[in-house]
Amino acid sequence: MPIPGRLEVDSATGHVTGPISITYNNPWPCPNGRFGSGAIQGVVMHTMVGNLPGTISVFNNPSFQASAHFGIDQAGNVHQFGPLGKGWIAWAQEAGNDTWYSIEHADNGNTQNPLTTQQVTASAQLVEVLSRFAGFPLQVTDSTAGTGYGTHVMGGSAWGGHTCPGPGPRAGQRNAIVALATEDPSAGTGRFIDRFGPVAW
Repeated sequence: MPIPGRLEVDSATGHVTGPISITYNNPWPCPNGRFGSGAIQGVVMHTMVGNLPGTISVFNNPSFQASAHFGIDQAGNVHQFGPLGKGWIAWAQEAGNDTWYSIEHADNGNTQNPLTTQQVTASAQLVEVLSRFAGFPLQVTDSTAGTGYGTHVMGGSAWGGHTCPGPGPRAGQRNAIVALATEDPSAGTGRFIDRFGPVAW
């Protein structure tokens, strides 16, 4: 499956836009979150232990006090819960909320299910635009003192003591996601190139 092109951030709305299947939360932003500020270190991989419709319902219920910046279903469809560049902070990883973006990935209730090819593609697109927008490097990190693409579990008790996005193969798939996000051909024509061949953006 070819990689779609690069995404952008709409400065007026904070929406991520571009060649991807994306919906925006209603209400905008979702009620679970707050406004503040922080220097962004990177983005955190989460797993839903469920599917996108249920996650949207939970994140829009104030009694749950939980949210994320994005959710991705198995078909690669993305849902954005709050704006970028407006100081909106998702409630995704407790002590890490102020300085990390967050992406939830549907798993049909089983963390042992690997990300689908479509999820890997959509995640790579999001990680790439978030890196470019916030200025953190496209790399895997397993430390809260680092920068790049981390996991919920790396935060330990300060981040809620979760095993998310595992146990299972998902945390290891960050390497493929980052590799896909960083691929840039030497031809200088502005294209993603992956195992399926070159696709212009």
